Amino acid sequence: MTLHAIEITLTRSVDTLELRAAQQESCLPLAAANDRRRLVVLVSAKNEGRAMRKIWKRLEDALPIDVLCSLFPGPDGKYLMSIPLSDETYERIQAGASAEGKTPKEYLREAIAQALARERSTRRARLECSLNGLLRTYSPEEITGAAARRIKR
Repeated sequence: MTLHAIEITLTRSVDTLELRAAQQESCLPLAAANDRRRLVVLVSAKNEGRAMRKIWKRLEDALPIDVLCSLFPGPDGKYLMSIPLSDETYERIQAGASAEGKTPKEYLREAIAQALARERSTRRARLECSLNGLLRTYSPEEITGAAARRIKR
């Protein structure tokens, strides 16, 4: 069996008592981030898929889990995510996948990749817009100097 590091994103912060109770009930070692909305767990399993199923089985009633995600990319360079879906959402994914001749997994993978690409593009456009505003008021040297001072802190 291999140890797999999985990040758990929660729908809300949990307090110390809730976290301790979940840890005792599940017998899984949990480490919480400062905001207590993200946890890391080490799970022994044959593969990441089985590790995630083990986490869902042991923690789904104990913690308000939103998403599970592998902490490290696999050999293919991709991260594995496990997202709970309502029946209605899954049916919509199946219908969309069927219409495009894809499996639900392929369809969802492409939809997520497209959403991430749109987000990156939007962020770049906002940065360009902000930078153009700064360049109308300040010289490139002033902007670079201010950025350097900020980074040094």
